[in-house]
Amino acid sequence: MTRVLHVTEAMGSGVLSLVDSISRRQAEEGADVQVLFIPRPETPTDAALRARFDRRVALRRVSTGSRHGDLRALWRAVSRTAGEVDAVHAHSSIAGAIVRLAMNRRLPADRVFFSPHGFAFLRLDLPAPARLGIRRLERALARRSTLVLTSPSEFAVASEALRPARAHLLQTGIPSESVSRLPRVADPARRPVVAMIGRLVHQKAPWRFAAAARALGARADFVWIGGGSPEDERRWLGDARVRVTGWVSPTELSALIDTVDVLLFPSLWEGMSLSLVQAQAQGIPAVVSDVVGNRDSVEDGVTGFVCADDDALIAATARLLDDPGLRERMSAAALDWARRALTDDALGRDSLAVYRLAAERAGSSAR
Repeated sequence: MTRVLHVTEAMGSGVLSLVDSISRRQAEEGADVQVLFIPRPETPTDAALRARFDRRVALRRVSTGSRHGDLRALWRAVSRTAGEVDAVHAHSSIAGAIVRLAMNRRLPADRVFFSPHGFAFLRLDLPAPARLGIRRLERALARRSTLVLTSPSEFAVASEALRPARAHLLQTGIPSESVSRLPRVADPARRPVVAMIGRLVHQKAPWRFAAAARALGARADFVWIGGGSPEDERRWLGDARVRVTGWVSPTELSALIDTVDVLLFPSLWEGMSLSLVQAQAQGIPAVVSDVVGNRDSVEDGVTGFVCADDDALIAATARLLDDPGLRERMSAAALDWARRALTDDALGRDSLAVYRLAAERAGSSAR
């Protein structure tokens, strides 16, 4: 039995979904799986997490009452596991740094794994010198781990920027049984709905969504599925006619997606967004910004449009609103694409195979 420890300090939003997905699939394959995490404000309660995760996955929360205290405690907790697991898999940048530094000389680099779910050096809200410094740090830390990337474009960025000695690509996504069976049919009697899914934060470029709402508000209703602080809503959405739902449960999210005609996903940077994947799997044509992850989730011109700038985002959204037939064709194509490329059915088997291969390689090197 393969013993796996997943570690993250970003237990919320997309990282939470991906850690849930990979730990569940690995437990289904018979692995002994633990998830070690420190909470964020958006982290669900222990009861909500327990209800969400597979019952065979052990959840371990580290919480001291302060962020710095939590990070130190996470370091200590990770360090104590070196002799107890076959693979340690870190998710998100800070956990990635903590795990790789804590495991240095405790575990071979072949058995320490890191998935960024969006490299920090791609964050456009950081100044250029900070991004350069993070990139150099990531290149150094890559020598102490095996990178596990979740989209082809993220793999390409890692290969060029970090030149890792060990890197693997894993297909993530949603369960195949979650893919809708029938494409959406346009209802001429109903006003179309354009939606965005995610936290209302800088990364998701809410001002772009607001600009589209101002330009196209006469043709459709605009809904932001998720929420942020009242200050951010006022600052970025302003007078645009955008309904903000606030946080919704996974069940509520699925139901809301079914009311959407076009997904407008204009983020500045991404990893592999499961919200975008879910929308494609429910047959929603998507208009997305041309960034890592987005360009891997949407087949440009087939299941939606991948756009290079703000004007193109608005123009593509308008095109879909004005052409119900195009929406229907892209809906059918999105379901086919999701079944082929956006499911996680093999994630447990494939990720455990990566761990085992790395362990064999580490064993061979030690002999």
